[in-house]
Amino acid sequence: MNVIAALPLLLLGFAAASGPSASPSESPLREIGHVRATSALCKTLATHAVGAVDQELQGDRRIALTVRSMRRIDLDSSIISKNRGADELRRDFVALRAGTVQGLSEMKQFRDAVANVGDDNQKAALEKFADALAGALYRQKKLAEDLGRYIAWLDSQQPLSDSERADIEKNIYMNSSNRNVMHNPYGDYNMVPETLSHSARRAADEVELRAAPIVGDEDTAAGRIDPAFQGC
Repeated sequence: MNVIAALPLLLLGFAAASGPSASPSESPLREIGHVRATSALCKTLATHAVGAVDQELQGDRRIALTVRSMRRIDLDSSIISKNRGADELRRDFVALRAGTVQGLSEMKQFRDAVANVGDDNQKAALEKFADALAGALYRQKKLAEDLGRYIAWLDSQQPLSDSERADIEKNIYMNSSNRNVMHNPYGDYNMVPETLSHSARRAADEVELRAAPIVGDEDTAAGRIDPAFQGC
């Protein structure tokens, strides 16, 4: 389980300090059960942190679902299937970007509250926590924006079935020695078009690769919870 998944439960321990004590079965709460939010400022910090973490975790799930969609959608059998697949990715894009914007808004409010913390050491620890969590959200937002650009490109393309691609490839290679047709200086194989479905699978690999550093930011944020909130 990703360490960041424990963040909402950990932080809710601060926000709900005035409520009943944590259940013994809730291991994340046991880890910080000795900490209590004794001021309105600490509760404000915890509330915005929980809101940002919630959007971050939802973003992780949305990215995973988007990768899965990209690897299975049919974009080439017909224009209808292409439009249906592009619309599915568009919904993923809208949800992911909206979530990251909301998460970053929560982080801005968190930082505004941090400015009111009097202890310099705690303030520095809270800012380090915010830097790591905001870094993960910014990475998600950048992924969403790049996904939007890919969808815009998809909208401008026509479907290409495997058989149509094979015919084009055959024609290109048949004319490989024909000086009366255009050739690619880097090799005629570069002129063979890619099907849209294949481009989506390749894009999925790229999204998965670029999502990997998000986990590092999340784990860093999780490791900074206790130093950040110990003054509460």
